[in-house]
Amino acid sequence: MRRIVLLSIILLLTMGSRAQVSELGLTGGVTYYIGDLNPYRHYPKDTKLAGGIVYRYNFSDRYAVRLQGLTGMLQAYDSHSSDSLQLLRNLHFRARLIEFSGLFEVNFRKYRSKDKDSKRWTPFLFFGLAYFRASPQAQLDDTWYNLQSLGTEGQGTTENPGSDVYPVDHIAIPFGVGFKVNVGRVDFQLEWGLRRTYTDYIDDVSTTYVDRDLLALENGPLAATLADPSILADLPVYPNEARARGDVNTLDWYQYTGLSVTYIISRFSDCDEQYNWMRKRR
Repeated sequence: MRRIVLLSIILLLTMGSRAQVSELGLTGGVTYYIGDLNPYRHYPKDTKLAGGIVYRYNFSDRYAVRLQGLTGMLQAYDSHSSDSLQLLRNLHFRARLIEFSGLFEVNFRKYRSKDKDSKRWTPFLFFGLAYFRASPQAQLDDTWYNLQSLGTEGQGTTENPGSDVYPVDHIAIPFGVGFKVNVGRVDFQLEWGLRRTYTDYIDDVSTTYVDRDLLALENGPLAATLADPSILADLPVYPNEARARGDVNTLDWYQYTGLSVTYIISRFSDCDEQYNWMRKRR
């Protein structure tokens, strides 16, 4: 194990001695949720604007590490679906998204180096690790309520005594593809990426309905109404106790599609270039 770590450090240092470029910039685009309230991926319905800040460190013309902060919104409405069962269920949610990620990028072509076969554009792929926070809310009478603390699936009731409220802080695996173009000291990157999460509660929906009267008694009438708002729709109402509210066998995902613009804040290909750059700064 120590040998592997040592070889990895030597490899990174070797790549770094060849071409190191630091970039700082902004990203903007849209987020899109995939889950129990959007099982058929009705893109581009319910896409929302998102944006953030980007720092990229290029070890070579092939490999880079990106640190990114992102904020946006995830949302979905059963009322936007063409599925009759979803219309009857009548659920909806929104969740403010905050994401911090560390990503590893691999360029398909030699990018922005001194080699004669280097290119000013390249496709690339990326993958990494992300922390994100998404606390679902639902609206009733023009007011938005936090759903986590309500226990809409019977969390904390006598029907589910061992079930705790779900967390709103999560880990995800981001991955995707993109395209880079360099214009002087400015880079443009267009990307499409998915986030594979480990939660089924971005949307507050996962398992089954609990008895509406029991939920109203133990978690409050607001929890009962938001847990089963089918009674609010102008549709026939059926008893839903023990029926599937969501799909417990699938996890939620979300997507970010965006355009980043970064500025090269430091650049050198070897020690001599670094020395000359530092002399010019004096």
